[in-house]
Amino acid sequence: MAQALNPAEANRAVIEHYFAVLQGLADDRDLADFFSDDVTWQVPPSNPHITPNPRVGHAAVMDLLHSGVGVYEAGSMAITLQPLIADQTRVAALFSMQARLANGNPYRNDYCIVFTLRDSRICGVTEYLDTLAQDRQSV
Repeated sequence: MAQALNPAEANRAVIEHYFAVLQGLADDRDLADFFSDDVTWQVPPSNPHITPNPRVGHAAVMDLLHSGVGVYEAGSMAITLQPLIADQTRVAALFSMQARLANGNPYRNDYCIVFTLRDSRICGVTEYLDTLAQDRQSV
């Protein structure tokens, strides 16, 4: 009989799976299924590209994700994920992302995202990134 994961391990597994789906390494779950209906996504206020901020609700967050992915050339996104830090309700993910922008320019930035989970679904996201680097790379 398999032993159940403790909440921190279960949350870590959800976010590992999320990143696998995001990168196209897994296709057994739709990205939208990771999020609760009442999810919120907050980015730094210094990021002028994201309005409204925060995004509130499943549809608003899905719009944010789909519009964000659209600035990159399809298939060019590469994420280098550091080991995740997890507790009973949150998972912190530190990673670097490289991609080619839709205009052909290279893009690289470092991110820290804190995910809040409830019932194995993401209900809150706080995203940190270098917004000056983002702006200088014409994203």
